[in-house]
Amino acid sequence: MTETMTVSEKKLEKLAKRITKAFGISKEEAYELIYEEWELVETLFGAHKKAKAVCEHFIEEINMYYRIA
Repeated sequence: MTETMTVSEKKLEKLAKRITKAFGISKEEAYELIYEEWELVETLFGAHKKAKAVCEHFIEEINMYYRIA
């Protein structure tokens, strides 16, 4: 039986706010990026729990995937 990880709206809001600042994008674009990479977001929240740590690791992964910065 597989357990599905649920991430609260509050945590997603904090993550989106940090991603908005880090990439200089709108909040809507941040949410789009979060949902495009949902499996990664779930995995990171499972491992790190806090939005700040998740954001740092998320940015590293996204930069590797897309070679943004």
